[in-house]
Amino acid sequence: MPTLHDAVSVADGLLSAHSADSRAHAVRFEGVEFFDPAVPLAEYRGRIVLAAGMAYADTRDLAVALGPAGAAALVIRGLDGQRPAVDADDASFAVPVLRHEDADWAHIATVLRSLLTAHSVGHVTGVRLGDLFGLANALATLAEGAVSIVDSSGQVVGYSTHGDQPIDDIRRRTTLMLQEEVPIAGDPDYRTLVRSPSSLHFPAEAGTEQFGRVGMAVRASGELLGSTWVIQVDPALAARTQLLLAEMEPIVAQHLLRAREDAADRAQRNSGLLRTLLEDERHARSAASQLLLRPEAGCTVVCFRVDTFDEVEAVRGLHRLLHLAISVSSAAFPGSHSAVIGPQVVTVIPGSIAARAQTFAQSVVRTDAALIAGIGSRAYDVTGIARSHREAAATTGVLMGSPLEGHTRRATRIATFDEIRDRLAILQVSDLIEGLDAAVGDAASVLAEHDAAQGTDLARTIRTYLDHLGSVRATADALHVHQNTVRYRLDVVRNELRIDLDSPDTRLWLWLRLAVSARSLP
Repeated sequence: MPTLHDAVSVADGLLSAHSADSRAHAVRFEGVEFFDPAVPLAEYRGRIVLAAGMAYADTRDLAVALGPAGAAALVIRGLDGQRPAVDADDASFAVPVLRHEDADWAHIATVLRSLLTAHSVGHVTGVRLGDLFGLANALATLAEGAVSIVDSSGQVVGYSTHGDQPIDDIRRRTTLMLQEEVPIAGDPDYRTLVRSPSSLHFPAEAGTEQFGRVGMAVRASGELLGSTWVIQVDPALAARTQLLLAEMEPIVAQHLLRAREDAADRAQRNSGLLRTLLEDERHARSAASQLLLRPEAGCTVVCFRVDTFDEVEAVRGLHRLLHLAISVSSAAFPGSHSAVIGPQVVTVIPGSIAARAQTFAQSVVRTDAALIAGIGSRAYDVTGIARSHREAAATTGVLMGSPLEGHTRRATRIATFDEIRDRLAILQVSDLIEGLDAAVGDAASVLAEHDAAQGTDLARTIRTYLDHLGSVRATADALHVHQNTVRYRLDVVRNELRIDLDSPDTRLWLWLRLAVSARSLP
């Protein structure tokens, strides 16, 4: 059993000895319980008792009463500026007293309970708190099977990377997507696991190449934090794996809590610094330094967006997208930074090799058909990074406005600014044209009025004709009509509507105006 010295050590500054008894550190404990007045004091024998929610003045009486009951220790909340209700030199009680200097009682309970598992000492305690990938590798070594750690929303937040441990196609796909394939709300195995107080074995389905799984729901003070899954190749060893996951639950909970705190702090800090880098020219250099970026070595900005008209789904998708971008970029491109800025996830990729940003964008976008990515040009100073961001954001905007392919997805989902530069410039000119008086009653307006009155399709025909450099055959093929039909429509435009298609100025103006009507180029 662990000692109070172990408790103080693993708490990493959250606990301090309040009692004057020098022998207190050697006291061993076999459990950690929150104090409940309705529970007989004898039930706390050998336990560390947490005085959560107790009035500070009442802790001395509790300390006196717990001594004869055989409690291992009492943890009280330390309040700055208040005189301790339990005097360290008071010899009227025999229970050691520890001070808790933090407000999170659930966290300190999880930390102390983690010492009660046989595997915590010398096996997993060497993993940095909050390092879920390191934890997954440590668990995979103990379980002799590949491990995935999933949070309460279904995001894969950590997985083992041992090359000698077999995995199946489902594991490959969830690792690639960093999310469970079936939403956890509709997964019967997950619902069964959440309802179970212990770990469970889910055997492989007969006739498939899928391996079995052993899973354990992870909680802290009643809150569901996520779950741990182990690929169980040998069903005969499932009971051993179940026992391991049950013993490791407090440690996994501790790591999940710290990872959640770290992720929130990191996201807030990165978001602020990236905004400064990209939008505040005066303080951009300082922000780059704090982000440990060296602009002179080259940086490229990649912007991602979720292609959906559902605002709720867009917000939910942005958070998943941020997690995906951080996971992929941190693994492949150390020193990268990602944050949600406006309606998109912005990632700064360090390095002077343009292909690195393209590879990164492809790795993210291929996980979901609803994702698009724009890549800015490479930058070599802080001003260039801001320009790269504007270029990437503009590129995603153009892609979002491009036509759908089959009414389900965009024809192009990744583009660099260089690839889309001309299209973007034309759209900007088109926006300017919309406000010009010269557009009123011009040739494009005449075509639109004729189409509306006669039910014809002259505007689309002329647009296609101009797109194909005046080729009747190519226009007919694009419109799926006979070449004589195209010639007839051109005659109507020339002779009835008196539009001079042989004039270069007229052709250019018509093409620009028709591009405005389409709002995008094919």
